[in-house]
Amino acid sequence: MDMKKRDFLGLAAGIGAAGVGAAAGLATGKAQAQARRPGGPVNVNQRDFVSKNVQPSTVDYGYKPRRINKAIELWEDGQPIYYNGSGLGPGVDPYAQGVKMARTWYDAINVEMEHGAVDFSQLREFMRGLVDGGPTRSGHRTPAVFVETGIIGLDEPYARANTWVLSQLLDCGVHGIHQCHARDTKAVQTTMQMGCRYPFKRPGIKDLPMRGLRGSSAGYAAQIWGVDTFKYNHLADLWPLNPKGELIFGVKIEDTYADQQVDGTLALPGLSMAEWGPGDHSYWLYGLDVMPEDGTRPPNIMDMPEMVKVRQKVLDLCKQNKVMFLNAANTDKNSSDYIIKQIKDGAMVLECGEDAAIEGREFTKRKMPV
Repeated sequence: MDMKKRDFLGLAAGIGAAGVGAAAGLATGKAQAQARRPGGPVNVNQRDFVSKNVQPSTVDYGYKPRRINKAIELWEDGQPIYYNGSGLGPGVDPYAQGVKMARTWYDAINVEMEHGAVDFSQLREFMRGLVDGGPTRSGHRTPAVFVETGIIGLDEPYARANTWVLSQLLDCGVHGIHQCHARDTKAVQTTMQMGCRYPFKRPGIKDLPMRGLRGSSAGYAAQIWGVDTFKYNHLADLWPLNPKGELIFGVKIEDTYADQQVDGTLALPGLSMAEWGPGDHSYWLYGLDVMPEDGTRPPNIMDMPEMVKVRQKVLDLCKQNKVMFLNAANTDKNSSDYIIKQIKDGAMVLECGEDAAIEGREFTKRKMPV
């Protein structure tokens, strides 16, 4: 089923996103990226991930990558990253999907396992496909890949019991974790510092209160990164806590419990990025009022006073703690999610379609090829 142009434009602008995705899913039998917010993930099964190869006018065609993690490299250059979903799901061959997405316009790929299946074998095959289909046009072995995990930030005992899942995900060769419902600071500290780090001390890096639990050896992950296993152990640490680290950890401040501890959560050492989760936040703030049973769309929740306040709080704390702020983006100049407005506000992680990414890269005078 081909997505009609007006549907795609509506999706990019945040109009009818969930409806378009659901309709396409029924017709194709394939997994569709579900919109977590208005203007959310593009339907990657319609090949929207295939790059138009539109380069910014400032591109450096002689560019040589410095890092394994493409996202970190862009952030170090003061550039935002652009990402969207993986397209994995029922009926999708994970290896073939990885090969297809190897030269995507995405800087980073979000593998959604909050509501999608937690399938380690599928993830390993997807990563293998990315390697075999690569490298990216920027010269990186793969785009950055982070997993949006169903291991939420509930409380410390829950977090300790589930750290093994994070280790398993990282052993698949991904470059990061994005934690949903980061409501308890101690829980986030546990999953991030224990679940995503090795136990050994690192020269020049401050010891953290919690010691890492990752064990020997991440041989498959090292193969995906294209490095020796010992080298992987040196590089597989949290950035920017460790400047040499190639792993990113993000959180979603997406409910009213998370709001209460957000100051402490976003100050945790090792955190790379954060978002305000407007989709889920609207559930907690407004309940069923934002989803009329007859399917009609409510007013734009992004512009409701409580939502504006939540976003601003997370944005301000991100700037204060040098954490990368995540927000949706589109090309609608009248939208609060307009790409240039988001960049000017300080968003450095942008979930969007390719047209918005093209406009954003030109605005920031990006040099890294796409």
